[in-house]
Amino acid sequence: MDAKHLETYPRIAPESFQNELKSKTVLITGGGYGIGAAIAESFAKAGAAEVILVGRTVAKLKDTVAALSSTVKTSTRITYHATDITSEADVEKLFAVISATPDILINNAGFLAAPSNFLDADLNEYWKSFSTNILGTALVTQSFLRRRQRDGPPRTPAVVVTLNTIGAYSVRVPHLSSYGASKAALARWSELISVDVPDQVARFISVHPGAVKTDMGIKSGLDGVFPSTDPTLAGDFVVWSVTEEAKFLTGRFAWVNWDVEELVAKKEEIVAKDLLRTSLSI
Repeated sequence: MDAKHLETYPRIAPESFQNELKSKTVLITGGGYGIGAAIAESFAKAGAAEVILVGRTVAKLKDTVAALSSTVKTSTRITYHATDITSEADVEKLFAVISATPDILINNAGFLAAPSNFLDADLNEYWKSFSTNILGTALVTQSFLRRRQRDGPPRTPAVVVTLNTIGAYSVRVPHLSSYGASKAALARWSELISVDVPDQVARFISVHPGAVKTDMGIKSGLDGVFPSTDPTLAGDFVVWSVTEEAKFLTGRFAWVNWDVEELVAKKEEIVAKDLLRTSLSI
């Protein structure tokens, strides 16, 4: 599919999904700024019951909560918890203290090592991409699923959306091997746990948020290389991706820049040909 959108559009307006999401609790890692904050705003506009922001920096979390509470005119409760997702103790504490059992998990937190040629890379820094992007995401996801399991039979299956990147599989650029490789592993991980965990328990989707202008994008050296995606588009698409209409994307990888109407029109073909998964073609 061709990338079509760089800004949001009426088809995925989060207000359209209020009836479906009004009782849902959403937990967003890396929620204090950037794409995470945009996703939080979109879920608040969709009228989610609660949006829980998770991040390492309390000041950024507080600022985002204050901004959303003053600008979004819904009854959504917005809370935050300071958590290092690579710390098993922190993650365990997070899921012990939150009052509501989340229905939706957005794995947005990530790390990009300082760009460098592999021969010159500091491997301790290099490995942080893997410890955050894979281990941290796995810790949060497992704890999320176990919390739901402990709290009894769910009303509806959970949804886990993991933010990824086009760099995981189709762009080869220098000096970003730790980030690209960790994200490629993350994409495959999301596919495989969707085999382990039944659809009636949870469904999983990977999402490329587009080339949003973020601190990480600037750090990568790729800022301005690709057309810039409005973070609101990323947030609104993620909201759409957790709806029943997007259920056919379970275990698959989607771009926020794709047109949703066209994507839905290709639903039968995507399912029949098992598209939007990692594979080798000859």
